Amino acid sequence: MDVLLIDDEKGIRDALAAFLHSQGHVVREATRGEEGLWLLETRPADLVITDIRMPGLTGIDVLRQVRERWPGVEVVLVTGFGTLDDAVEALRLGAYDFLIKPLRLAHLEVLLRRVEERLRYSRDNRELREVVERLKDLNDRKEKFIAIANHEIRTPTTVAAGLVSLLAGSGTGLPEEQRRLLEVADRALRRLKEIVEDLGDLGSGGPAGMRVQPAPYTVGELARDIDGLCEMYRSLRELAVGSTCRCPEAESVWVDGRKLLRAVGALLQNAVKFTPDGGRVAVQIGTETGALVVEVSDTGVGVPEEERAKIFELFYASEDVRHHRTSGHAFGGGGLGIGLPLARAIARAHGGEIGYAPRPGGGSLFSIRVPAVAPA
Repeated sequence: MDVLLIDDEKGIRDALAAFLHSQGHVVREATRGEEGLWLLETRPADLVITDIRMPGLTGIDVLRQVRERWPGVEVVLVTGFGTLDDAVEALRLGAYDFLIKPLRLAHLEVLLRRVEERLRYSRDNRELREVVERLKDLNDRKEKFIAIANHEIRTPTTVAAGLVSLLAGSGTGLPEEQRRLLEVADRALRRLKEIVEDLGDLGSGGPAGMRVQPAPYTVGELARDIDGLCEMYRSLRELAVGSTCRCPEAESVWVDGRKLLRAVGALLQNAVKFTPDGGRVAVQIGTETGALVVEVSDTGVGVPEEERAKIFELFYASEDVRHHRTSGHAFGGGGLGIGLPLARAIARAHGGEIGYAPRPGGGSLFSIRVPAVAPA
């Protein structure tokens, strides 16, 4: 520690300084309160040990100024038996402790250890507060980015995607190379439009959460839509991707079909990206006592235990960014880290929840459970 001694008695000052030096502390000395404050101006200390009764500024005066100007500096008062009332007043004003003359070095040693511990806790708390402030700032920036994506990027992206899609659909008379480039641009813009819409959905609800518009939707319709997603991934990867329905297809559920399908699609894409060729991805649809349950399981690499608490955080991605790929379906392909947070937001907007569990035998099992009946 950096210790400042203030005492007009040379013998006491020398004894304290010698002991503090022997304990490995940096020591500065002052004979008066005014001199001590000047030394603090040049370089603040960790601890001030000051006599109470001195010519000029007293130890109480020094304490008041230290508390006002250097609140992180601890102050210990040295007092005689005749000034114990002053010592009690000093504690009320914020002194850490007091020493009674004649000084006992054993008492001082214990006190110094306590001060060091307190300073260490104070530094840790200060660093923690700084981390919290930085995280708050990052969260504010994240929310601002989502708002910008929702309000400023969505319209031009939608227009561009629509125009390119129109050109791609009517470009039968174009040369093969130009038609191929249009198809590539069409796929890229549709993917960009999907990302912007996902970010917009995540940011549209604000603190109240995402908004959904539930309506009657049969299990059969949901099953056919999900099977369409499975068919797409079967054509893109060497995987067994399929869906099964464990309840009557005519059964009706009360959900926002478009958004629920987007949530299932996010889980399905996640399963495909983390399952190597030759693996299996399965979707099961069922109902249980007023709830619709959709499970997506895979035989992929699974989620390490230390990362399971973070997988639903916005922009969190478990893959190594050095191995990032832009593909939304290639094994190990990277992403923005919005799929799982979006799926959870959609589930919660329905009054439900999403869960994760390691699949027995390896891989992952994600489940979405939402109320299946209209609110009363």
